[in-house]
Amino acid sequence: MPRIRIGVVGCGLIGQMMHLPHLKELHELYEVVALCDVSPGTLQYVGDYYGIARRHLDHRELLKEPIDAVMVLSADSHGQVIVDALRAKKHVVTEKPMCFAMSEADEILAAHKAAGTVCMVTYMKRYDPAYRYVEPLVRGLRDLQAIETTVLHPSETNQIGHHDIRRFPDVPAPLRARLRADQDRLIRETIGEFTPLERHVFADNLLSTLVHNVNVLRALSGDPAEVLFTDVGGRGEHADRAPVSVRRARYDRAALPAGSGQLPGDGRVLRQVGPDQTRVPVAVLPQHADRVVVDSMEDGKAVEKRVTPSMKEASKEELLHFAECVRTGARPDTTPEEARGDVALLHRIFHAIKRPLAG
Repeated sequence: MPRIRIGVVGCGLIGQMMHLPHLKELHELYEVVALCDVSPGTLQYVGDYYGIARRHLDHRELLKEPIDAVMVLSADSHGQVIVDALRAKKHVVTEKPMCFAMSEADEILAAHKAAGTVCMVTYMKRYDPAYRYVEPLVRGLRDLQAIETTVLHPSETNQIGHHDIRRFPDVPAPLRARLRADQDRLIRETIGEFTPLERHVFADNLLSTLVHNVNVLRALSGDPAEVLFTDVGGRGEHADRAPVSVRRARYDRAALPAGSGQLPGDGRVLRQVGPDQTRVPVAVLPQHADRVVVDSMEDGKAVEKRVTPSMKEASKEELLHFAECVRTGARPDTTPEEARGDVALLHRIFHAIKRPLAG
């Protein structure tokens, strides 16, 4: 099979830390043909580093390149880039959040249906060997009592300080203002007028961080019957402490507490309670293999089993999955339809906050 000719939109943190190194490693499957970024300095640095000559400041120009697929890694909502790529009949693999507003989600689904190409959202934890190990255990429980997913998001220094990430403050002021206005318009469409703190909670906490946990929760047990409450306990830079409780159809409650962690890596934990209890400490760093802990009772004795399902890295696994879907036409495990449902639930979670939030 010929290599997938791919263009990358967005050359910032997640591209430099995860996706571009994996694309280079998977050189037998992918050929990175062109790059796009709104920062001229970032674009030049990444293009020089990876030896990619075709470079663009506008994603619409990148779509004119001889490419088969587009990887969307730009900041904030990815809706417009996804729609434009699908209308250009390209395969699309996009970082989360897929979009901010439901109008964007519906436009993406319509463009995807018309394009007939593969569209996949990169919820990397769904491709993590630890999640793959746990999923059938949870789905097989007849007496599931609760699920809890926890986010302890580290500081940027602890998460990426050991990586050589280059970013340049050179986006032209008029363009920066227009991009900000576009994102604010989408947020306003969804939540109405907002304070700076409400913008932070909606865009940075819920749609950029908690979206992973919501996706895992919905994949394991579907949509909740009700969002019971959402409480923002912090202010300013610590306003990502947002405990969420939802009522499920199959069981009483699921909780999605979030907070600021100090350890490196991404301290996400999935725990489900049924006849047995499973805990999944989840790391985002490639050198940290995720472990599964299963607590159970055997002959009246408490037993703890620790499993490291694999040393494979989730972000690389999802790129392998995307390549297979492009090759065979198979439906990805993480679809835009699923991402639409995640965004809809996050809207419900936000509206369960007692507003306004001053900050």
